[in-house]
Amino acid sequence: MKNNTQITGQTILSTIKTMSALSAVAEKVLQSNGISEIDPEKYYSFQIRRQIHQATLDRFGEIALVYFGFNTLSNYPEWKQTMANFIAKEREKGGRGDPGHELRVLEKYLLFVEEKANEAFRSGVINGSGAYGYKIIKISENCWEKHITNTSQISHWGFTLGTETNNFLTFLSDFWDHELSFQKDESEEGSDWCKFVIRETFNWNPKSGSADQNVMKERVKINEALIVSVMRDAENQKNLVENQKEELKAVSKKLAKYLPPQIHEAVFAGKMDTQITTRRKKLSIFFSDIKNFTSTSEGLQPEDLTKYLNEYFSEMTAIAIEYGATIDKYIGDAMMVFFGDPSSKGERQDARACVRMALMMQDRMKVLQEKWSNEGFADPFQVRMGVNTGYCNVGNFGSDQRLTYTIIGGEVNVAQRLEAAAAANGLLISYETYAHVQDM
Repeated sequence: MKNNTQITGQTILSTIKTMSALSAVAEKVLQSNGISEIDPEKYYSFQIRRQIHQATLDRFGEIALVYFGFNTLSNYPEWKQTMANFIAKEREKGGRGDPGHELRVLEKYLLFVEEKANEAFRSGVINGSGAYGYKIIKISENCWEKHITNTSQISHWGFTLGTETNNFLTFLSDFWDHELSFQKDESEEGSDWCKFVIRETFNWNPKSGSADQNVMKERVKINEALIVSVMRDAENQKNLVENQKEELKAVSKKLAKYLPPQIHEAVFAGKMDTQITTRRKKLSIFFSDIKNFTSTSEGLQPEDLTKYLNEYFSEMTAIAIEYGATIDKYIGDAMMVFFGDPSSKGERQDARACVRMALMMQDRMKVLQEKWSNEGFADPFQVRMGVNTGYCNVGNFGSDQRLTYTIIGGEVNVAQRLEAAAAANGLLISYETYAHVQDM
């Protein structure tokens, strides 16, 4: 069964107004509930206020709730004026500052608070299951117990502590000292209500100072404690950001092994569009595969095959990156790369870089073949290569769920066929590619 307990918008606004620099916490809660602005005349779920208090408690600790509660009185000027007028009127009936008379004023004030608080509480909550309001119980001549039932939670005690402290300091602290004890074991909590049991002891002290001074002293004390908490949170947030940066770097390094370096850098720099889009560009395309791979693989143990194949790809990939190639994919023992996107130095320079890369790979393969022979690899890999230059469609292909950055078109097929027609350890290039590199 859904709980439909609601509280006035004014109650929520009162909390938000006292949050000042911490208001981002409340705004985040409101956004999560689909609320852009609170209307003080409307009713909202009591959970919103609870969520604001809980988010504040989680981030800044109980002192933030004490701060909110302490400053809430400033949002209710009518209440403040009503209480001040009541005490002034009662003190005029006897000798101001007389201990016996001030004790009677204290008792009348507490009962008056009970009356007015009940009116406010009960009109501020609808559809609730709790006996919302104040109940005052006299324990002894100067000791009273308050039962305050509202839509809060026991863990949010700090807010009530703040409100009760300010109320005492504002109206009574010019003649009394105050000891407040939260009776947690006697307090209770339901699904949409919480009863705080508080015991307050008042000790006569005509030299306690003016109420305004006492309020200011306590406000400074609370503010200083809150600043410490906010600074600690800022440091924690800084460390969290640094940790997230390190985690992002670690993830980035792992992803870099699955993406071409140019694409990886563009994605993490926010320059790469992830829409399904392509464009026509003239590229130089390179294919290579191992001519004798099938027969060679049959004569090797899987562990040795994996070792030699990984060494081959590692060496060829390093050369491709050195010359600025975009590594498209590995297909079994084949390798496909291209020049001209996402960055290009012009079709002539791209073609020349592609051929230089292929020649460097051939030179490196001679070294690897000799090395592998010395390690007992009887029939080292022989690589054939093909290069073609022409217009292709390049960009993001796939779906909203998964994309691949690649090239397609007839010129890609030509490059693959040139590679298939090349001799072992040979390189076959198209005429257009040759036109750019014939002077090399």
